[in-house]
Amino acid sequence: MTKRILIPAGLTAGGVVAAVLLFEIVLRVVGFSAPIWYRPDSHVGGVLRPGVEGWFKSEGRAYVRISSAGLRDREHSIEKPEGVYRLAVLGDSFSEAMQVDVKDAFWSVLEDKLTQCAYRPGKRIEVINFGVSGFGTAQEYLMLESVVMRYRADLVLLQFMNGNDVTDNSIALNAERMRPYFLLDRRRELVLDASFVTTKVFQRQSSALMEFARSVADHSRVLQLIRASTKMAVFPRASADTAIEPGLKPAVLAAPRDSSWEDAWTVTERLILAMNEYLRRRGVPLVVVTTPFAIQVHPDRRVREAEQAKLGIPDLFYPDRRLEASARKRGIAVIPLTYEMQRLAESGRIYFHGFPNTRMGIGHWNEDGHRVAAEIIAGHLCSHPF
Repeated sequence: MTKRILIPAGLTAGGVVAAVLLFEIVLRVVGFSAPIWYRPDSHVGGVLRPGVEGWFKSEGRAYVRISSAGLRDREHSIEKPEGVYRLAVLGDSFSEAMQVDVKDAFWSVLEDKLTQCAYRPGKRIEVINFGVSGFGTAQEYLMLESVVMRYRADLVLLQFMNGNDVTDNSIALNAERMRPYFLLDRRRELVLDASFVTTKVFQRQSSALMEFARSVADHSRVLQLIRASTKMAVFPRASADTAIEPGLKPAVLAAPRDSSWEDAWTVTERLILAMNEYLRRRGVPLVVVTTPFAIQVHPDRRVREAEQAKLGIPDLFYPDRRLEASARKRGIAVIPLTYEMQRLAESGRIYFHGFPNTRMGIGHWNEDGHRVAAEIIAGHLCSHPF
């Protein structure tokens, strides 16, 4: 009786194992991969997982390798080599640039452009990317203090996303809770709120068991497929009647109309000032690079004007103007990309955002967007070296 039960069960189990192994081979042959890119971090909420690699296809298509230091970049030594001038890039998903090959990311192109213009004669230019998707200015400030300055950067570029960085900095306007925030106390001074580390969700995600599960998934395309299928991480598409991309809060396009938005802007401006003061004490310049969201640089003027009319705003440049005025009032250098990118997009009928597998004119920069952004930044830096 026992043999009659065990033998069929063993054959069934063996068949299942063989089928899974065969499926694993098939997935590898066809090039499928869906790695778990991020892990919890008690300091900034979440960071890229060192050494992870695989295809990123949900928007654009690129093979992505995360460095041993957890950067979406090539390997860099912490110790700065002799004769090297280092630029550190802080930013969000536009800097992380999963959608394009590393050679096409703006910080990679920028390195070549600055070398060509002899930005620092006699020095080898090295640009290091610290961008992480979803980061706001609060996380970038914390990353600056804890990680970036270990690399002895000579210049820091803060890539500021006009469309969502203000809301990312506000605990009142952002639904994401697994991250640190800076709040305003009674004296309107910044106070760090890192209470997310005490939540059950964060502690569960940070457990040794979950880290083991992430490690196991790194080696199994079948597990990656199951996770991707259950998560259904599809790039959000805009509805047909609007060019405003998902995640963009239209209220950012006009002066604050309530205390929550005014506080969000105040926190944002104070954080940039704090970053500048931190770097100034170390003799390192800060340059803020304002990054346009897609509708700002849509190549069709009629589409842009239709959105303005729908939203009841005079233009799409409020975030650029406010941040530029605030930063320059405090002596902080600003490179506004939006105005020039809009001009180039319209004159050349070029989409700087979007990909064939999502939709042109929406989402993140494509290769043209990264290239033009690098050219504009390099033009400013080469003309006004710090």
